[in-house]
Amino acid sequence: MRLTLNKAPGRWLLALVLTLILTIAETAQAMDVAILDAPVNEIDKRNDYTNILLTQILERTQAKYGPFRVEYAPSYMYRDRLLTELKRGVVVNVTAKATRPDWEESELITLRIPVDKGITEYRIALIRAGDQEKFSHITDIEDLKRLTLGVGHAWSTRQVFQALNFKYEAAADWEGLYKMLVAGRFDYFPRALSEVFVEYDDRKAGFPDMSIEKSMMLYFPLPKYFFVSPQSPHLAARIEEGFKAMIKDGSFDKLFLKYHQPLIERADFCSRRIFRFDNPLLSDKTPLDKAEYWYDPFQKRAGRNTKATCPGPAPRKPAP
Repeated sequence: MRLTLNKAPGRWLLALVLTLILTIAETAQAMDVAILDAPVNEIDKRNDYTNILLTQILERTQAKYGPFRVEYAPSYMYRDRLLTELKRGVVVNVTAKATRPDWEESELITLRIPVDKGITEYRIALIRAGDQEKFSHITDIEDLKRLTLGVGHAWSTRQVFQALNFKYEAAADWEGLYKMLVAGRFDYFPRALSEVFVEYDDRKAGFPDMSIEKSMMLYFPLPKYFFVSPQSPHLAARIEEGFKAMIKDGSFDKLFLKYHQPLIERADFCSRRIFRFDNPLLSDKTPLDKAEYWYDPFQKRAGRNTKATCPGPAPRKPAP
């Protein structure tokens, strides 16, 4: 049917306005809104990389899924409350967190692709500056377990360390753990490779008696996944599809190395004793068989960790 202005201008204008309103409404309805959890404070950079990764995933899928918007929850939430709010899907609907059984077994949508290729599974300790010699003399796991570590009460790592029978002091206040360390409340504060150098650099002026341990590293499998609210299945499908596309074309590896290569080099894998542990809490659904999902510093692979290849763990040196 053809509309003519001279015969029915009122109807034509009404139809045009209604069409515009419907188009705007449909566009708004189709837009995916990813609401991420807020950082603890302005110097909390732990989620910078995963937030950028999520944005690139959503950009990658615009042709199929349409426009999107990324927002942040109004305030920081500890993990128990975060889990509750993710189930509701109102103030937050997606996060990237180290996995734990109660999250994977809840109604959350778990996207089982490690967002950082498992690099956070390698942990380096923050210690008091005068204690390096004590750690340099540690030669086996039992020696290490005689010391006390610091950890967040609600963290997945706390559950793993508890299951592995480590001695620990737990605190709800993440920032308070640095103060507890330098005050001698515990011996060391294990941090993920993606965290330890950034956190030390940001806080060394305020904690001059804190240093990075130089001789060892802990490892246990604890992948960090995207968890999506059950109220946002469309968003979850979009993230999974875009993530796998980035893995397939190599853009995920490129982004991963852009953010982690300097930290990997600074960690100096081959100069450290690596204490390896199994994670008794790890789900049997963990995709350990998918090599493309993981970073292995001891295996050279074309197109991936070519710059950060270590030929193998260094021979154990006698303690000085």
